[in-house]
Amino acid sequence: MTGFEHIQKTGRDAVLVVGGGVAGITASLDLADAGQSVHLVESSSYLGGQVSKLDKLYPTDHCAFCPLWTDVKKCMEHPLITVHTLSHVKELNKENGNYSAVILRGPHYIDEKKCIFCGRCEKECPAAAIHPDWEHLYPPSFVIDETLCTKCGNCTKICPSGAIDMDLKEEEISLPVSDVIWATGFKEANINHLKEYGSGTHPDIMTSMEFEEWTSEAGTNRGTIIKRSDGAIPANIAFIQCAGARDLRMIPSCSAVCCMHAFKQAEWVKRRDKRIDCSIFYTDLRTVGRDYYRYSLRDFEDANIKLVRGRPGLIHPLPSGNGIAVQFENTITQKREIRKFDIVILNGNIQPSLIQLRPAQPGSMAVPRTDKEGFVIEESGETSDFACGFGLEPADVADSVIQASAAAMRIMNKASDQR
Repeated sequence: MTGFEHIQKTGRDAVLVVGGGVAGITASLDLADAGQSVHLVESSSYLGGQVSKLDKLYPTDHCAFCPLWTDVKKCMEHPLITVHTLSHVKELNKENGNYSAVILRGPHYIDEKKCIFCGRCEKECPAAAIHPDWEHLYPPSFVIDETLCTKCGNCTKICPSGAIDMDLKEEEISLPVSDVIWATGFKEANINHLKEYGSGTHPDIMTSMEFEEWTSEAGTNRGTIIKRSDGAIPANIAFIQCAGARDLRMIPSCSAVCCMHAFKQAEWVKRRDKRIDCSIFYTDLRTVGRDYYRYSLRDFEDANIKLVRGRPGLIHPLPSGNGIAVQFENTITQKREIRKFDIVILNGNIQPSLIQLRPAQPGSMAVPRTDKEGFVIEESGETSDFACGFGLEPADVADSVIQASAAAMRIMNKASDQR
């Protein structure tokens, strides 16, 4: 029985969970396991969010996707959870103590339930628009890049299971829902306008998430640490903290995750190639979770990672193109220095990625209330908005999971009180 069929049978409205990252998945599973039907809306083609892009999780250094994959599988197979990928909330109206949601669902040209992962479509595509996604999708399937697809129809003709239909269109789905959980996670903000960081001026100046994908064991280079500019092994790497964060010109808050993220990345660089020197430029260290500070101590003592207290004032590619100059003041030694690095990682430019809803009719709610930084402000009353994860406040994976379970529990308690 699907979640929608359960609603029709019991008469209870479902809960709408917006965002299919680790927080949205956790909230959905907790609600469904308690007997509540859920509609989980995710804008991308797969569940997992930003965590699915991580290589390792601190402070355990375990594979990030392995435990997430189990929960994704549970979500996709749970009879009370209806998953809407390639979808977003078009309208959200509040009336008579309940919501009415309109979901715009994008076309899934390849049905992952029918796809047998044979690869014939990829071989027959003249535009190279089809590629496998065994790492994120459940079950594993091929996906079509609409920006490259020429709609030639070769893939449809060659598919032995009839999984491909290029004539599909967007569809609107109207749903009655009792409550909404915003679990929209975070995105990396563009900091090219902050000229001192040199963002976008050199291929070896990367954001933290770009570097994560570049060095991931399941990524492009299978864990090998090389430069994007020429494929050579770097002699040294600089991690620049608070790049765009704790900055009144852009993101005034601390991201809460970037100190630990830099420590994790630097440690794994050293594990994979001890010859590479790593330096972390920081404002101050914020390692607030259990065992987090111990993890950071292990990093710069055992792995010989250098800590430099100071935020660089200028990061600029050398005229030769071979290296990047970092100018800074070490606030402990009170000395101004310029050092050359082969790779520079900008860490801190993350902000809430709340999906912007299209305006509905007058009097309806187009977006949840947010503060100046884009974080959701929860509502109280008979019908409520709840939030969890980075959509509520800067949070790492552990905090996001706790907040998601708390949001689910509050909804179930409210439903119990109304009976």
